[in-house]
Amino acid sequence: MSLAAALAVGAAPAAQAVSIGMEGCTPGYWKNHTDSWEETTPAHLVQNLYSSAPSSVAGLTLEQALAGGGGRGVDGASTILARAAVAAWLNAAHEGLGYPWRRFATGLEGRDHLVATVNAAFASGDRATMLALAERLDADNNLGCPL
Repeated sequence: MSLAAALAVGAAPAAQAVSIGMEGCTPGYWKNHTDSWEETTPAHLVQNLYSSAPSSVAGLTLEQALAGGGGRGVDGASTILARAAVAAWLNAAHEGLGYPWRRFATGLEGRDHLVATVNAAFASGDRATMLALAERLDADNNLGCPL
């Protein structure tokens, strides 16, 4: 499935967090500050956020994904993307952050739709695609955390 097709199909209810900006907290922040989480818990599974997550990461809790590592091949790339994508989801869900991504299609033109984009990268099964998105999310997760 193309990224454009994923975006068209991946429409869901708008995220409650509405602030758009240039802020983001790292996976390490979220791992160590579970009391700041909104709309989910550390025990939820990666597959609850990203339905296309491959089996190598789908059954991980969000907390386990944030502690992720990496490795070779597609499984290693999936682990790297899961870590960045969970942090991105938490950033986008938090009312106190102006994160540049929205989790779902919101009608805001020019905004990236996180869930659809991550699902498309996972579904691609392509290591380079997953790593490129993980790198982009990592940059946004390091924009600066005001929490």
